[in-house]
Amino acid sequence: MQTNVRNWLVAIWVLCATGWASAQAMVYTATPTGPYPTKVDFTAPCGAGPCQNYVLSAPPSGSFRTASPLPGSLINTDITPLVTSFNFSDGINAYSNIDPSARIVQILATTDPSGAIVGASFFVQRWLTGSAPHIVNDRFSGMLVFGVAASALHNVPCITTGVAPSGAADTCIGGLTDASSSTAGPVTLAWSAAAAPAAIPSLSEWGLAIMAGLMALASFAALRRKSL
Repeated sequence: MQTNVRNWLVAIWVLCATGWASAQAMVYTATPTGPYPTKVDFTAPCGAGPCQNYVLSAPPSGSFRTASPLPGSLINTDITPLVTSFNFSDGINAYSNIDPSARIVQILATTDPSGAIVGASFFVQRWLTGSAPHIVNDRFSGMLVFGVAASALHNVPCITTGVAPSGAADTCIGGLTDASSSTAGPVTLAWSAAAAPAAIPSLSEWGLAIMAGLMALASFAALRRKSL
């Protein structure tokens, strides 16, 4: 009987470990392979907004996090709902999920059979002027990736606002550069992935049920030993 109880305890432990492993959060990082190859500066004097020029030696980079590894063999698939946080920089602007002015417009990914990113198409943006709800001619910055090539734009007047494909409201969904805008790119990005730092698992309903089962089995084993 003690052997059976022990086997049950081992089985439940393996089940817990397997569940936690399958839900391992991942961080996907984009690293530039070189500097920006080209840029277009704003025309001085600055006519509107926070004019600033890109520096070729400060190319874009950043990462996003998912609650679990991306599936393998994705083809230009919308993974926006899987993204739990993001942090990117285009050399002038920082884009982060904790910034109320930042938006994910959309993130599409192509992965190999192992789930590694081999290409992505995404657009993150940040409002630079105005306040919510933003209007036409409020200015924004953005970082765009097509495949493995990243470009950036800064201080662009918005010509259309609305809801992004990601579902984010109050997003600029159309813009047109002017004399006060600046751009840079494209630069090639290399993608890598790593397990996110492990967090202490929360006690979900399943976790509580499993813990109750473990405690019951342990109590039963102790009573069994006393009765022998």
